[in-house]
Amino acid sequence: MSETAALSRPRASDVLFLVLLGVVAMLFAGFTAAYFIRRPAPDWVPIAIPLWSWVGTAVLAASSVTLELARRRESTGLQRVSLLLGCAFLAAQLFSWSGLAQSGIALPSTPHGAFYFMLSAVHGLHVIGGLCALAWVTLSDRPLRLVAAYWHFMGLVWLYVLFLLAS
Repeated sequence: MSETAALSRPRASDVLFLVLLGVVAMLFAGFTAAYFIRRPAPDWVPIAIPLWSWVGTAVLAASSVTLELARRRESTGLQRVSLLLGCAFLAAQLFSWSGLAQSGIALPSTPHGAFYFMLSAVHGLHVIGGLCALAWVTLSDRPLRLVAAYWHFMGLVWLYVLFLLAS
């Protein structure tokens, strides 16, 4: 095999990563389709997006910034800050759920509320996966490139989900 061909072949980890992103994107695309199919029903009652969701969004954006800085500077200290901010995002989501439940909006009570709980839970599970990967990379001193890209992707997915639910 020529040296040029070996250099231009994508790494298996990059291909697998793109497949993972595609699967996650299709999962949320499926939920989006279900959302738009269900939304015109007469029993659809819009809910207000909890303030904690917006606070969590700012925290998630900050974690993306610190993680990008960590990647560029090769700083495990900033990686740890990103881990803490990721946990704070999840805490904000729990506060959002609690606030909705206290106002009488539970998972089965309204279709819009059910979509809020379901989409934020599925996203939260993916964030937990990202936090586990970030913790592993931080503790084992491995390259941060793919974990950071995944984290940024999940941040964009959250923005999409939040604005979908707020529309």
